[in-house]
Amino acid sequence: MKEGKSKNNRLNNILKDLNGSDENKITTAIKQLRKHGNAKVIEPLLDKYIESKNDIIKEDITSLLFDLKDESAVPELISVMSKAKFIKIKPFIISIFWQAAIDSSNHISILVKEAIKGDYMTCVEVLTVVESYDASFNEEEIEDLKFDLDEAIEEADIEKQKLLITIKSVLENLNIEY
Repeated sequence: MKEGKSKNNRLNNILKDLNGSDENKITTAIKQLRKHGNAKVIEPLLDKYIESKNDIIKEDITSLLFDLKDESAVPELISVMSKAKFIKIKPFIISIFWQAAIDSSNHISILVKEAIKGDYMTCVEVLTVVESYDASFNEEEIEDLKFDLDEAIEEADIEKQKLLITIKSVLENLNIEY
């Protein structure tokens, strides 16, 4: 019990430094999160990423997130992706899945829908993520997504149309469970 409380206190102190204004403490906190962090620190890291004007802090956060390699981060990333405060960095958030090589295939529907409603860069990042999938998918889910893509392709501008068509093509080549 005491060890769990100690870990919580350590994490709370690290987050306090992360949310402070001392850039040296922020940089140290990011380094400490590599060892002592968990999926729950993703949102505070992204908050700091948006808030910070310091390129070194942004690079340190990017490096940490791209090195996650922890599947337990997937639900948290999916959750923060839908928050309005992160709309401007949504492509960056999506890129974490492929940069960190973490499997988001259970959330393919959410990601493809983000490509459909998102901007060009969101679409690019979703394409990159979907291209990396090596899982098997439910036939009905994939067919529904292809139908949604067909509708979106008709309405999209020419550049986004090309990306959506490519995403559809990738979906057609995924492993399907019948």
